[in-house]
Amino acid sequence: MNYRLSPESGMPFSVRVLLMVNVGFFLVDFITRGAFLSSWLALDPWAVTREFQFWRLATYMFVHDHGSVMHIVFNMLMLWMFGAPVAREMGERSFLTLYVAAGVFAGLCSMGFYGFTGNPAVIVGASGAIFALLVAFARFFPDQQLLMFFIFPVPVRYAVLIIGAIELLLITSNDRIAHAAHLGGALFAWIYLRFWAAGPNTSLMAQWKHRQVKKRWMEAQREGEQLREAMEDIDPILQKIGREGIHSLTREEKRRLDRVSEMKRRLHGQSAEISEYYKDR
Repeated sequence: MNYRLSPESGMPFSVRVLLMVNVGFFLVDFITRGAFLSSWLALDPWAVTREFQFWRLATYMFVHDHGSVMHIVFNMLMLWMFGAPVAREMGERSFLTLYVAAGVFAGLCSMGFYGFTGNPAVIVGASGAIFALLVAFARFFPDQQLLMFFIFPVPVRYAVLIIGAIELLLITSNDRIAHAAHLGGALFAWIYLRFWAAGPNTSLMAQWKHRQVKKRWMEAQREGEQLREAMEDIDPILQKIGREGIHSLTREEKRRLDRVSEMKRRLHGQSAEISEYYKDR
Protein backbone atom coordinates (compact mmCIF):
# COMPACT_ATOMS: atom_id res chain seq x y z
CA MET A 1 0.00 0.00 0.00
CA ASN A 2 1.07 3.55 -0.56
CA TYR A 3 -0.37 7.02 -0.71
CA ARG A 4 0.92 10.47 -1.56
CA LEU A 5 2.25 12.23 1.47
CA SER A 6 1.14 15.82 1.78
CA PRO A 7 3.77 18.36 2.77
CA GLU A 8 2.52 18.82 6.34
CA SER A 9 4.96 20.48 8.70
CA GLY A 10 6.47 18.02 11.14
CA MET A 11 5.22 14.77 12.60
CA PRO A 12 2.68 14.89 15.44
CA PHE A 13 4.27 14.45 18.86
CA SER A 14 2.06 11.46 19.74
CA VAL A 15 3.15 9.59 16.62
CA ARG A 16 6.83 10.30 17.34
CA VAL A 17 6.43 8.97 20.89
CA LEU A 18 4.71 5.78 19.70
CA LEU A 19 7.42 5.20 17.09
CA MET A 20 10.21 5.68 19.64
CA VAL A 21 8.59 3.43 22.25
CA ASN A 22 7.97 0.62 19.76
CA VAL A 23 11.44 0.81 18.23
CA GLY A 24 13.08 1.10 21.64
CA PHE A 25 11.26 -1.95 22.98
CA PHE A 26 12.16 -3.89 19.84
CA LEU A 27 15.86 -3.08 20.17
CA VAL A 28 15.88 -4.23 23.79
CA ASP A 29 14.06 -7.41 22.80
CA PHE A 30 16.37 -7.98 19.86
CA ILE A 31 19.51 -7.62 22.00
CA THR A 32 18.16 -9.81 24.82
CA ARG A 33 16.42 -12.28 22.44
CA GLY A 34 13.08 -11.64 24.13
CA ALA A 35 14.26 -12.70 27.56
CA PHE A 36 12.80 -9.68 29.37
CA LEU A 37 10.23 -7.43 27.70
CA SER A 38 8.36 -10.02 25.62
CA SER A 39 8.09 -12.46 28.50
CA TRP A 40 6.49 -9.78 30.69
CA LEU A 41 4.55 -7.70 28.19
CA ALA A 42 3.23 -10.08 25.50
CA LEU A 43 -0.47 -10.97 25.49
CA ASP A 44 -0.39 -14.45 27.01
CA PRO A 45 -4.02 -15.56 27.57
CA TRP A 46 -3.00 -17.92 30.37
CA ALA A 47 -1.13 -15.18 32.26
CA VAL A 48 -4.05 -12.77 31.89
CA THR A 49 -6.88 -15.11 32.90
CA ARG A 50 -5.13 -17.35 35.43
CA GLU A 51 -2.48 -15.06 36.90
CA PHE A 52 -4.45 -11.78 36.51
CA GLN A 53 -1.67 -9.99 34.63
CA PHE A 54 -4.10 -7.57 33.02
CA TRP A 55 -1.41 -5.08 32.00
CA ARG A 56 -0.60 -7.39 29.08
CA LEU A 57 -3.80 -6.27 27.33
CA ALA A 58 -2.20 -2.84 26.89
CA THR A 59 1.52 -3.64 26.73
CA TYR A 60 1.49 -6.34 24.05
CA MET A 61 0.99 -3.71 21.33
CA PHE A 62 4.39 -2.16 22.11
CA VAL A 63 6.46 -5.32 21.63
CA HIS A 64 7.11 -7.16 18.37
CA ASP A 65 8.57 -10.44 17.23
CA HIS A 66 12.29 -9.97 17.90
CA GLY A 67 13.07 -12.64 15.32
CA SER A 68 11.44 -10.74 12.45
CA VAL A 69 12.61 -7.24 11.60
CA MET A 70 9.92 -6.94 8.92
CA HIS A 71 7.19 -7.24 11.57
CA ILE A 72 8.08 -3.97 13.26
CA VAL A 73 9.21 -2.25 10.05
CA PHE A 74 5.81 -2.83 8.41
CA ASN A 75 3.84 -1.79 11.51
CA MET A 76 5.90 1.36 12.06
CA LEU A 77 5.63 2.28 8.39
CA MET A 78 1.83 1.98 8.68
CA LEU A 79 1.87 4.01 11.92
CA TRP A 80 3.78 6.79 10.19
CA MET A 81 1.71 6.73 6.99
CA PHE A 82 -1.74 6.62 8.58
CA GLY A 83 -1.10 7.84 12.12
CA ALA A 84 0.31 11.26 11.24
CA PRO A 85 -2.64 12.49 9.12
CA VAL A 86 -5.18 10.93 11.51
CA ALA A 87 -3.54 12.61 14.52
CA ARG A 88 -3.71 15.97 12.73
CA GLU A 89 -7.41 15.48 12.01
CA MET A 90 -8.42 14.19 15.45
CA GLY A 91 -6.01 15.98 17.73
CA GLU A 92 -3.32 14.37 19.89
CA ARG A 93 -5.55 13.31 22.79
CA SER A 94 -8.30 11.72 20.71
CA PHE A 95 -5.72 10.03 18.50
CA LEU A 96 -3.93 8.42 21.46
CA THR A 97 -7.27 7.38 22.98
CA LEU A 98 -8.23 5.68 19.73
CA TYR A 99 -4.84 3.99 19.33
CA VAL A 100 -4.53 2.57 22.85
CA ALA A 101 -8.21 1.68 23.32
CA ALA A 102 -8.32 -0.03 19.93
CA GLY A 103 -5.23 -2.04 20.85
CA VAL A 104 -6.80 -3.18 24.13
CA PHE A 105 -10.07 -4.08 22.39
CA ALA A 106 -8.15 -5.96 19.70
CA GLY A 107 -6.36 -7.93 22.42
CA LEU A 108 -9.68 -8.85 24.04
CA CYS A 109 -11.01 -9.99 20.66
CA SER A 110 -7.93 -12.15 20.14
CA MET A 111 -8.26 -13.74 23.56
CA GLY A 112 -11.95 -14.39 23.01
CA PHE A 113 -11.46 -15.90 19.55
CA TYR A 114 -8.45 -18.04 20.42
CA GLY A 115 -10.07 -19.11 23.66
CA PHE A 116 -13.16 -20.22 21.73
CA THR A 117 -11.06 -22.13 19.20
CA GLY A 118 -8.77 -23.63 21.84
CA ASN A 119 -5.65 -21.94 20.48
CA PRO A 120 -3.40 -20.63 23.31
CA ALA A 121 -1.61 -18.17 21.02
CA VAL A 122 0.61 -15.46 22.50
CA ILE A 123 0.04 -12.13 20.73
CA VAL A 124 2.55 -9.32 20.17
CA GLY A 125 2.55 -6.30 17.90
CA ALA A 126 0.68 -3.09 17.16
CA SER A 127 -1.36 -4.48 14.26
CA GLY A 128 -4.73 -4.21 16.01
CA ALA A 129 -4.17 -0.51 16.73
CA ILE A 130 -2.73 0.01 13.23
CA PHE A 131 -5.90 -1.40 11.65
CA ALA A 132 -7.88 1.10 13.73
CA LEU A 133 -5.78 3.88 12.20
CA LEU A 134 -6.46 2.52 8.73
CA VAL A 135 -10.22 2.73 9.35
CA ALA A 136 -9.81 6.25 10.75
CA PHE A 137 -7.77 7.26 7.71
CA ALA A 138 -10.58 5.98 5.47
CA ARG A 139 -13.03 8.01 7.56
CA PHE A 140 -11.13 11.28 7.04
CA PHE A 141 -9.66 10.70 3.58
CA PRO A 142 -12.11 8.35 1.81
CA ASP A 143 -11.00 9.22 -1.73
CA GLN A 144 -7.26 8.95 -1.07
CA GLN A 145 -5.72 6.37 -3.39
CA LEU A 146 -3.91 3.33 -1.96
CA LEU A 147 -1.85 0.91 -3.99
CA MET A 148 -3.33 -2.48 -3.10
CA PHE A 149 -0.52 -5.08 -3.17
CA PHE A 150 1.64 -2.22 -4.49
CA ILE A 151 -0.06 -2.59 -7.88
CA PHE A 152 -3.72 -1.51 -8.01
CA PRO A 153 -4.76 2.06 -7.06
CA VAL A 154 -7.96 1.85 -5.00
CA PRO A 155 -9.80 4.55 -2.98
CA VAL A 156 -9.08 3.90 0.67
CA ARG A 157 -12.76 3.53 1.58
CA TYR A 158 -12.92 0.47 -0.70
CA ALA A 159 -9.45 -0.77 0.22
CA VAL A 160 -10.48 -1.03 3.87
CA LEU A 161 -13.47 -3.21 2.95
CA ILE A 162 -11.29 -5.45 0.77
CA ILE A 163 -8.66 -5.83 3.49
CA GLY A 164 -11.34 -6.56 6.09
CA ALA A 165 -12.85 -9.27 3.88
CA ILE A 166 -9.42 -10.85 3.42
CA GLU A 167 -8.79 -10.80 7.18
CA LEU A 168 -12.16 -12.45 7.80
CA LEU A 169 -11.44 -15.19 5.27
CA LEU A 170 -8.04 -15.89 6.84
CA ILE A 171 -9.18 -15.77 10.48
CA THR A 172 -9.08 -19.56 10.91
CA SER A 173 -5.80 -20.05 9.06
CA ASN A 174 -2.64 -21.09 10.88
CA ASP A 175 -0.38 -18.43 9.39
CA ARG A 176 0.74 -17.03 12.78
CA ILE A 177 -1.01 -13.73 12.07
CA ALA A 178 -3.54 -12.34 14.58
CA HIS A 179 -6.40 -11.74 12.16
CA ALA A 180 -8.88 -11.53 15.05
CA ALA A 181 -6.87 -8.63 16.51
CA HIS A 182 -6.88 -6.85 13.15
CA LEU A 183 -10.65 -7.15 12.83
CA GLY A 184 -11.13 -6.15 16.47
CA GLY A 185 -9.08 -2.97 16.01
CA ALA A 186 -11.00 -2.07 12.86
CA LEU A 187 -14.36 -2.68 14.56
CA PHE A 188 -13.41 -0.55 17.56
CA ALA A 189 -12.35 2.35 15.30
CA TRP A 190 -15.65 2.23 13.45
CA ILE A 191 -17.62 2.33 16.72
CA TYR A 192 -15.40 4.99 18.31
CA LEU A 193 -15.56 7.30 15.31
CA ARG A 194 -19.35 7.03 15.17
CA PHE A 195 -19.46 8.63 18.65
CA TRP A 196 -16.49 10.94 18.09
CA ALA A 197 -18.20 12.48 15.05
CA ALA A 198 -20.90 13.89 17.36
CA GLY A 199 -18.22 15.94 19.14
CA PRO A 200 -14.72 14.94 20.30
CA ASN A 201 -15.12 16.86 23.58
CA THR A 202 -18.49 15.39 24.48
CA SER A 203 -19.05 12.48 26.85
CA LEU A 204 -20.27 9.20 25.40
CA MET A 205 -23.54 9.57 27.31
CA ALA A 206 -24.13 13.04 25.89
CA GLN A 207 -23.26 11.81 22.40
CA TRP A 208 -25.72 8.92 22.77
CA LYS A 209 -28.42 11.36 23.95
CA HIS A 210 -27.69 13.64 21.01
CA ARG A 211 -28.06 10.75 18.56
CA GLN A 212 -31.40 9.75 20.15
CA VAL A 213 -32.74 13.31 19.91
CA LYS A 214 -31.60 13.55 16.30
CA LYS A 215 -33.29 10.26 15.47
CA ARG A 216 -36.55 11.30 17.14
CA TRP A 217 -36.51 14.69 15.40
CA MET A 218 -35.90 13.12 11.97
CA GLU A 219 -38.71 10.60 12.54
CA ALA A 220 -41.03 13.47 13.47
CA GLN A 221 -40.07 15.31 10.28
CA ARG A 222 -40.87 12.23 8.17
CA GLU A 223 -44.18 11.72 9.97
CA GLY A 224 -45.03 15.40 9.48
CA GLU A 225 -44.41 15.16 5.73
CA GLN A 226 -46.57 12.05 5.48
CA LEU A 227 -49.31 13.78 7.48
CA ARG A 228 -49.28 16.80 5.16
CA GLU A 229 -49.68 14.52 2.16
CA ALA A 230 -52.52 12.63 3.88
CA MET A 231 -54.31 15.89 4.79
CA GLU A 232 -54.28 16.94 1.15
CA ASP A 233 -55.76 13.56 0.29
CA ILE A 234 -58.70 13.95 2.70
CA ASP A 235 -59.59 17.56 1.80
CA PRO A 236 -62.45 16.35 -0.45
CA ILE A 237 -63.73 14.19 2.42
CA LEU A 238 -63.77 17.15 4.81
CA GLN A 239 -65.63 19.23 2.23
CA LYS A 240 -68.17 16.40 1.88
CA ILE A 241 -68.71 16.37 5.64
CA GLY A 242 -69.33 20.12 5.54
CA ARG A 243 -71.95 19.71 2.81
CA GLU A 244 -73.69 16.45 3.71
CA GLY A 245 -72.65 15.58 7.27
CA ILE A 246 -70.41 12.82 8.61
CA HIS A 247 -73.10 10.16 8.14
CA SER A 248 -72.72 10.56 4.37
CA LEU A 249 -69.19 9.07 4.40
CA THR A 250 -68.47 5.66 2.98
CA ARG A 251 -66.56 2.97 4.88
CA GLU A 252 -63.39 3.72 2.87
CA GLU A 253 -63.64 7.46 3.58
CA LYS A 254 -64.03 6.80 7.31
CA ARG A 255 -61.00 4.50 7.19
CA ARG A 256 -58.91 7.25 5.60
CA LEU A 257 -60.05 9.72 8.29
CA ASP A 258 -59.11 7.24 11.04
CA ARG A 259 -55.69 6.78 9.43
CA VAL A 260 -55.00 10.53 9.48
CA SER A 261 -56.18 10.72 13.09
CA GLU A 262 -53.77 7.94 14.07
CA MET A 263 -50.91 9.69 12.24
CA LYS A 264 -51.63 12.90 14.19
CA ARG A 265 -51.64 11.02 17.48
CA ARG A 266 -48.36 9.27 16.71
CA LEU A 267 -46.70 12.48 15.53
CA HIS A 268 -47.70 14.28 18.72
CA GLY A 269 -46.22 11.50 20.82
CA GLN A 270 -42.79 11.59 19.18
CA SER A 271 -42.46 15.27 18.31
CA ALA A 272 -39.15 16.97 18.96
CA GLU A 273 -38.26 20.63 18.71
CA ILE A 274 -35.51 21.57 16.26
CA SER A 275 -33.84 23.59 19.04
CA GLU A 276 -33.55 20.41 21.14
CA TYR A 277 -31.65 18.72 18.30
CA TYR A 278 -29.15 21.53 17.86
CA LYS A 279 -28.56 22.57 21.43
CA ASP A 280 -25.90 19.88 22.08
CA ARG A 281 -23.99 20.45 18.86
